[in-house]
Amino acid sequence: MNLEREKSSFRDNKATVFFSSDRIFRKIIKNLNIDYDKLLSSNFFKENKNRIVSTKILSSRDVHELNLKENEEIVWLEHEKLENIIYPYELTFDQLKDFSIFFLDLYLSALKNSYDIIDASAFNIQLKNNKPIFIDLGSFTDYRNETNIIWLKQFCENFFAPLLIKSKAKINFNDFFRANIEGIDLKIASKILPLSTWFNFNVVINIHLQSYLNSKISSSTKLNLPGKKNLNIRQKVFIAESLKKTISKLFAKKTSYWSSYSKVNSYSSEDYGKKSNIISNFIKNEKVNSLIDLGCNDGYFSKVSFDSGVKKIVGVDYDLDSLNDAYLKFKQTSENFLAIYQNFTNTSPDMGWMGEERKSFLKRYKNKFDGMICLAFIHHICVGNNVPLEQFVDYIGNFSKNILLEFVSDKDQMVKNLSVNKKNLMNNYTLENLKKIIKNKNTIISENQITATRFLIHYKNEI
Repeated sequence: MNLEREKSSFRDNKATVFFSSDRIFRKIIKNLNIDYDKLLSSNFFKENKNRIVSTKILSSRDVHELNLKENEEIVWLEHEKLENIIYPYELTFDQLKDFSIFFLDLYLSALKNSYDIIDASAFNIQLKNNKPIFIDLGSFTDYRNETNIIWLKQFCENFFAPLLIKSKAKINFNDFFRANIEGIDLKIASKILPLSTWFNFNVVINIHLQSYLNSKISSSTKLNLPGKKNLNIRQKVFIAESLKKTISKLFAKKTSYWSSYSKVNSYSSEDYGKKSNIISNFIKNEKVNSLIDLGCNDGYFSKVSFDSGVKKIVGVDYDLDSLNDAYLKFKQTSENFLAIYQNFTNTSPDMGWMGEERKSFLKRYKNKFDGMICLAFIHHICVGNNVPLEQFVDYIGNFSKNILLEFVSDKDQMVKNLSVNKKNLMNNYTLENLKKIIKNKNTIISENQITATRFLIHYKNEI
């Protein structure tokens, strides 16, 4: 078997991740880690089997048959391969909030079972069927008395500070996080947060004070920062539960226009019904199993798609308030919905060490879907952001070859608002030109007019 090292798995040389085709492996150096036989058969692992990625230890026979490196100092694990990978700067507020509470609950469960966690990277938590799941078994260690909380500062940078920035300062954390994939610098967070946060003990200790002390550190300074003090298990439990209580009370107020778009827009109930029927027929006739809903807003038409037979949906939107509503809508259901924040004119790029540590949105989701619905979206990109129609059609074709696209014409009030001072641009923004461009590489299956200014085009790339 030909193994390829996961490019993001270089920081922990004692637990390196490899992949081959649709399988995921982790090579563990025994004397630098805990007893994985004991961990995987422990009450802790059994209690959290739905919260930790499914894992097994490969037998000597498995290792030999797979042609993996055999060494008595090495143990090989095989993990379940997750369908989708999402990064913390692509999460909504409530997604990250749920991730943070999930981590603290897992930590408390580990302490109860004589284990500890040493890493609080938000990248270690993913979503499976819209529920958080922990993927880094290298983060678990045996519990030792009178040690510090190693993960505390990282937790504040990856979870606490971003949540506070959105909740208290009413600023989206995503672009701050993407600018520094280690998390949001506590000094920046402290400067952004309003005066009122100085009256919250957890915020003062974990953000403001820690930011101040970090700024005083030099290469010769010795300081006992919060989280560096040796603590007993009761103190660790108190800190984790205190953080959980504070985070549980955080909420994000909606501030965007688009968060109410599905309730207040130019469609009549009859138009909505007509549009929903076309989408439903597209799903049923094409037997779409996996769908990308590009510009999903609050997930209204994702729900229509689920009701029509789709099994898996990735919903993408730039408006975080609307996307957060979509996440919450499906959170309590059994439907497999993944909400991902993307500015589609500046999608997540290859990032990190050597530009390979975190993969771009395009690389992670290229050709992954049986179908796409792209509704009332094209004008925001092509008119609002001056992207040529040809480039738009080419780009969205990377994700699916079977597309239901809504075109909003220049007679629509929304397009008129976007096209102020863009008269030259509008010469090419026509339904006729769009269909001509589509036909260059695709076959138009059907066309439907919803309103006087809105049209649905179903086309496929059958090459």
